[in-house]
Amino acid sequence: MASTLRFNGRVVLVTGAGGGLGRAYALAFAERGASVVESIGSIVEALNKINSGGEVSANPTSRATSAATSEFAGAIGHKLPPFYSSYAELDTIMYALGVGASIKEPKDMKFIYEGSSDFSCLPTFGVILAQKSIMNGGLAEIPGLSINLAKILHGEQYLELYKPMPRTGKFRCETIVADILDKGSGLVILMDVYTYSGEELICYNQFSIFVVGSGGFSGKRTSDKAKVAVAIPDRPPDAVLTDTTSLNQAALYRLSGDWNPLHIDPNFASLAGFDKPILHGLCTFGFSARHVLQQFADNDVSRFKAIKVRFAKPVYPGQTLQTEMWKEGNRIHFQTKVQGTGDIVISNAYVDLVPASAISAKTPSEGAGLQSTLVFEEIGRRLQGIGQEVVKKVGAVFEWHITKGENTAAKWTIDLKTGSGRVYQGPAKGSADVTITLSDEDFMEVVLGKLDPQKAFFSGRLKARGNILLSQKLQMILKDYAKL
Repeated sequence: MASTLRFNGRVVLVTGAGGGLGRAYALAFAERGASVVESIGSIVEALNKINSGGEVSANPTSRATSAATSEFAGAIGHKLPPFYSSYAELDTIMYALGVGASIKEPKDMKFIYEGSSDFSCLPTFGVILAQKSIMNGGLAEIPGLSINLAKILHGEQYLELYKPMPRTGKFRCETIVADILDKGSGLVILMDVYTYSGEELICYNQFSIFVVGSGGFSGKRTSDKAKVAVAIPDRPPDAVLTDTTSLNQAALYRLSGDWNPLHIDPNFASLAGFDKPILHGLCTFGFSARHVLQQFADNDVSRFKAIKVRFAKPVYPGQTLQTEMWKEGNRIHFQTKVQGTGDIVISNAYVDLVPASAISAKTPSEGAGLQSTLVFEEIGRRLQGIGQEVVKKVGAVFEWHITKGENTAAKWTIDLKTGSGRVYQGPAKGSADVTITLSDEDFMEVVLGKLDPQKAFFSGRLKARGNILLSQKLQMILKDYAKL
C-alpha cells in the first residue's frame, strides 16, 4: 500500500510498504543539495557489524584503481568534478567552538581568538574542506553505482595532514572512488578526497560510506586502499578526558556546513526515530581529537599527523563525552563513550602524532633569516646610550611575535619600563603591557613608515593585546630608526 508523508506541509515521501523514514530524509534534504551521511534510526546499529580486514597502510593511498567487480567497473576509479573551498579565521573559530573549544580552558584560546600569538586551526578542520564531495550529492553522480541514498551511513573517517592547516586559505579538492567493498549486510564505498593549496597537497581524507542492504554481490571484503580501524589495547587506558556537550552543540556545529535537519529540528528527528535531534558524528570526532591533542601533544597542531575513527552510536546534545586513550609510541589509540550510559560512540580509533624530536629538528634557530632581527638588535644597541630618555617617554613593556608564513618565527621583548631599557630575544620576563603579532614583512613596513599600525590592526595584519594605545608611542620610536 502506498503512503504519503508530509513534512512542514510539503509532500516528501511517496512509497510502498517497503519504504522507510530514511527516504523522507533523503528527499527533503535533497532540496538543500545534500545527501545523507549520518546515521538514521535503528540502522546505526549496523555499524557494529561491519568487519574490516587487511593491514594498516602507511601514508595516503595510491590513486591506481584496484581490480573491480564488473558490476562496479564504471564506479571504481571515477573522479568527481573538482571543487573549491576557502575559509577565513572566523570559520576556524566557529569550528573550534562547535567541537567544544572553550575559554574555560586557557590553552584553547589559540583556537578561538585570532589575536592569540599562536593562533591555530584545529587539525580536524580538514574534514570540513573535504565533506562537500559527500554533502553536495556527489554519490548520485557516480556512473555504474545505483544506491538508495536514504540508506547510507557515515561509517568511518580517516584524515591525514601533510602540514598544519593554515589560518586562512583557498583550496582545491579532488575526489575519487577508491574502492567498493561487499560487507554482506551492505556495501562500503571508499571515497578519497585530496585537498591542495595551489599544487601543494595539504591533507587527505577517506570517507567510508556504508550502504545498508546493498551487499551480497560476491565482491571483495577488503581493500589495500582502506585505512582500517584498529582495536584498542587490552588494558586500562593511560588517560581519560571528559567534556560535557552543550544543548546548543549541534546547532553550533552545523554552522560549519552540515545543514542536516536531523541535528536541529525535533520534528525531523522524530520522523527519523529519535526522541530529539542528535549530534553530528563529525562533531564527536572533533571533540575526541581535541582531547588527544590536549593530553599528548600540549595542543601543538604541528604534531598532529593522522586520525582514524569508526562511528558506532549517536550522541545527544547535552551528554558528556568520555575519551579513553592509550599511548603506544607515537600512536594514541582511543575510544569515546557517553558518560553515564557507557555507550561506545567512537570505537577502534587512533591518532598518529609526529614525534616531538622531529618537530624540533625542523625548527630553525629563532630569528634566523628575518629582516626584523637586525632592527631589534640595532634598537638594543641604541638603547645603551639613550635608554633612560626613551623609558621616560614610553614606560611600557612590548612583546613582539614575528611570523613567517603561518608560523611564529621569533619573539622579542622591548622593555621600556624598567632601568635604562633593554631589548632581548624571547618572551617578556613578566607580563607585557602590549603583545603585538605581525609578519616580518609588515614589521619592516611599520619601521619604514609605509604601514600605519592602526590601519594594519583593523585590516587584521597586526594583532595586538593589552594597552593598544601604547603602540602609538612605540611607533614614534620605530620611525626614528627607519634608516637603519
